[in-house]
Amino acid sequence: MLRIAQGLDVFNNPLLEAFQQADTINVYVMAAGAAQYSAVPAGANFVLIAVSGANDVYMQLGITAGLAVPASNITNGTAPELLPGSAGPYLRQTRGAATLGIATTSACNVMLAYFS
Repeated sequence: MLRIAQGLDVFNNPLLEAFQQADTINVYVMAAGAAQYSAVPAGANFVLIAVSGANDVYMQLGITAGLAVPASNITNGTAPELLPGSAGPYLRQTRGAATLGIATTSACNVMLAYFS
């Protein structure tokens, strides 16, 4: 599992655009409203999530079934995280989770690139 190695600009600020390619990259071709589940590779501490187009994705760590695009209020603290497609890609810690679930509001491709 590759570690995240960032390039630096002339002022020693990290360049998020300068990640090396991950050694584990999964791409999911998603149907609207569909969910997919990814096994988090051993040693992965971070996942870079990118979505084609401006499509919204819901993400939840540690889930293996039952993820859906919310159709009503979820106010008990268990809602999936919304990743607006217009603002990504997103870097998230995996926090030792064994799985990651994604659900999309419309048909799109979702890339998950894992780093240690």
